[in-house]
This record gives sequence, structure tokens and C-alpha cells, in this order.
Amino acid sequence: NARDGTPIPAYLTLPPGRPATDLPVVILPHGGPRARDVAEFDWLPQFLATRGYAVLQPQFRGSTGDGEAWEKAGYRQWGGLMQDDVSDGVRHLVATGVANPNRICIVGASYGGYAALGGAAFTPDLYACAASINGISDLPSMIGERKKKFGSSGVEYWNDHVGSASDPNTIAKSPARSPASFRAPVLLLHGVDDTVVPYQQSRTMER
Repeated sequence: NARDGTPIPAYLTLPPGRPATDLPVVILPHGGPRARDVAEFDWLPQFLATRGYAVLQPQFRGSTGDGEAWEKAGYRQWGGLMQDDVSDGVRHLVATGVANPNRICIVGASYGGYAALGGAAFTPDLYACAASINGISDLPSMIGERKKKFGSSGVEYWNDHVGSASDPNTIAKSPARSPASFRAPVLLLHGVDDTVVPYQQSRTMER
């Protein structure tokens, strides 16, 4: 359950041959965020599990597949409610003894990369490391990039789902604007040919 009592669906993949106690954990929020994980073969959590990690894939509010209200609950909640749902999943694994609280890493791509950076920036006590793959680090500049590329129609989605570039909350929920908050080491990976998230987002986070 999230802090407001809402049950958050999630997939937990456990390493073979090990008891589900005191494990190193990788938190793996999906991209999108208009997307979801499914109960089918997924190479990354399976690979990580064979390396000895438990892997949690939370279907936080804003995910698809659980109805329109669930998806819309994530509107303008980047770094807010959606991030809280992920954080509460971490705290659940610690409280139930599955996770070693000192060995938790958050990893994701695209929106998941944003969530990884957001986790390290906004809840630095939870994570020993973070990895962002083609992730978003600065929301106003991301919105500006979409407007430059597609015109005003290109930012309608972002205004609905994230907020306007001038909104103080949008600015505050940009991990690259809170560099002093980070405690954990961060791995940044980005393909220069990504057609959705410009690689400058990772350059900004690096700087």
C-alpha cells in the first residue's frame, strides 16, 4: 500500500535459490509513463535476478492498464505522487525484510530514467546508487525542446501530463536542478540518436 492507503500493483522478481530476505534490490520503474510492465518474459529483471538481485517493477499511478482514472492520477505528478508510489514500494520491501536497506539501486530508461534520477535527488536516503538510461533530468528544457521541434501542439501532452515550463513545481521536480541533494553515485547512459529524449538531458545532469 502507498502512504495514502492505495494498493500499488508491482512485479517482484527474486533471485533463484536464495531466500527472500536481506537481498540487494534493483528498483526498475518503467518508461512512458504511459506504459506498463506485464507478466511476460522481460530480459532485464531476469538478468538482474540471476546476478543475485531482487527486482521490483512498480505499476505506479500514471501507468496504463489499470483504467483511465489510474492513468490520470499521474497527471502533473512527475516527482510527486508517481515518485511516492515508487518510494513506498522501496519502503515496503525494507519493512518486510526482503531488501537490505543499504543495498538498493534505482534504474530506469526514458521516464524510468527520470524516476531513477528523481529517486536519488528527492529521496537520497533510500538509494545506494542510481542509473538513468536516456533519462529526463530537466523538465522545463525538455518541454522547450518539444516545443521547438513540434510547435505549440508538441507541448499539449507535456502541459497536461507534466505542467508548464514556467510552473515552479515543474522546475522544482527537475533532478538536474537539485544537484546538492544527491548522495549516491549515478550512472548516466544515453544514445545520441534518441528521437524522444535529447541526449542533452544527460549532459545537463552530468554538468
